[in-house]
Amino acid sequence: MVKYILKRIVYIVFVLLLVTAFIFALFRSMPTDPVDLFLPPEVQATMHPYVLAITIAEIRETMGLDRSNFAQYFYWLRAIVQGDFGISMETRQPVLDHVSAPMLNTVVLNVISMFFVFLITIPVGIRCAIKRGKTFDKAALVSTIAGISIPGFLFALLLIVVFAVIFPIFPIFGMQPIVPAESGTFQWYLDRLYYMTLPLIALVLMGLPGMIRFIRSAMIDALNMDCVRTARAKGLREKVVIYSHAFRNALIPVITVMAGFFIGIFGGSMAIEITFAWRGMGTIMLTALQLQDIGVLMAVTTFYALISFTVLLLLDVAYTIVDPRIKFD
Repeated sequence: MVKYILKRIVYIVFVLLLVTAFIFALFRSMPTDPVDLFLPPEVQATMHPYVLAITIAEIRETMGLDRSNFAQYFYWLRAIVQGDFGISMETRQPVLDHVSAPMLNTVVLNVISMFFVFLITIPVGIRCAIKRGKTFDKAALVSTIAGISIPGFLFALLLIVVFAVIFPIFPIFGMQPIVPAESGTFQWYLDRLYYMTLPLIALVLMGLPGMIRFIRSAMIDALNMDCVRTARAKGLREKVVIYSHAFRNALIPVITVMAGFFIGIFGGSMAIEITFAWRGMGTIMLTALQLQDIGVLMAVTTFYALISFTVLLLLDVAYTIVDPRIKFD
């Protein structure tokens, strides 16, 4: 297993190099000159031509723009290996300092929402499969169809109207009070949870319909397997048959979808974060696109690529844990 994981890590590094090269070439092909972002044209117009030329030359040298594109990529690659993703155009801070807090906010929001999605969908999906064709199953199917049909941002707007306008229980948007509590205190965590509630509910509602339907489908297939019929014929209790035999056989497709759900939820949460003005990667990416903040865009896309490759590696390891017949090759 160790040999296989090491081979996959080498593969991940190789593919990540290709991805970063593509990302770098894509953003470098943008028509905007990065110098104009650091030194806007209206500022350049007020400077003496000699001073302007020296200033532009210094900026280009600092940003590595005086090199060829090929040399710039390896210069950037060496810098990110050392933890230097450049300077943010928005705050003039190092990119890592600029995105670290929003990235943590996004990770916390998504991980908590994913926990609640799986906590709800697994028992509901199993019960739908057991009660196939019954009232509970039909009600769940109708609800999931309605949930899939509603866009995520509409969930967010409905929650705002109901729980922030009609019944002003939660704030409309934002993520901290006007006078924030001292960071790290119990009151600070309560305030953060208070502002997180509506975007968290929106993300959970977005994730429930598809997962319920998939787990239901996987469990129906598993319940029709010969091994499950054999377990029932042996006189095993129904709970043992369902959870020890049927659900374990249904886990492989479920884990596959869970991995895709985990990868995709970071992208899907951007609309929710922007709607609720939750300072996560959604708002950071939107601002970076508006300002053409290339350093931030490259850092975030590289992070998402790394997350995707890591989840796929963990997915392969999870396969062997769930089904001992699957061996590392």
